[in-house]
Amino acid sequence: MLKESKIGKKIQTKLGMLLLELPLSPTQITLLSVSIAILGFFLSVFGLFFAAFLCFFFAAIFDMLDGAIARLKGKETAKGAYLDGISDRVVEFLLLLSFLFLGLPSFVLPPTISIFSILFFGSTMTAFATAYAHHRHLADESKIKNQPSFFARAERVSFLLSSFLLAQFQPLAASALLFATAIFCLLAFAKRVYYFANC
Repeated sequence: MLKESKIGKKIQTKLGMLLLELPLSPTQITLLSVSIAILGFFLSVFGLFFAAFLCFFFAAIFDMLDGAIARLKGKETAKGAYLDGISDRVVEFLLLLSFLFLGLPSFVLPPTISIFSILFFGSTMTAFATAYAHHRHLADESKIKNQPSFFARAERVSFLLSSFLLAQFQPLAASALLFATAIFCLLAFAKRVYYFANC
C-alpha cells in the first residue's frame, strides 16, 4: 500500500512538517478534508468539474496528512484514527458519486456499473473482509497486519483522481481507467478473502 510504504510515510512526514504550524488539530484537518470533498461534490453537480477535481485532490492531500500531523504533534488517538477511517470512506463516496455527473461514455460496461463496483468491492467489501475476519476470530493482529495490500485505498483514490481529471479531455480513456479501477478493486477483494480463508 502506497500510504503505508516507506516512501509513502517519508512523503507524509515531509509534507506533514510543512503543515505542522497550521493552527488546526489533526481531527480538524480530517473534518476539513470532508468539507472540501462536500464542496467538490456540489461543484460537480453544477458542472464545474476542474474546480471539483481540485477540491477532491486537496481533500485527498489533507486526508493523507492528518495522521502524519497527529504523529508529529504526538496527538495520535484511537478516536482520531477512527474518525480518519470514517472520513476516508465519506470522501471516497463523494468522489465516486461525482462521477455520475461527468456524462462518461461506456467502456465494456456502463460507467455506473464501474462506479458501483468500485464502491462495493473497493471502498466497502475489502475493509469488511478484514473487519469480519477479526470479528470472527479468524485472524489475529499479526495476520491482519500482514494482510495483502494490493490496490489499497491510496492507489484506488489515485486512479479515481486521474480518471476524474482525464474525463475533462478524454472521456473514453477516463471510462477505460474507471473500468480498470473496478477490476483491480475486485481482484483486491478476492485476494483478501482468499488470504483470510486460508489463515
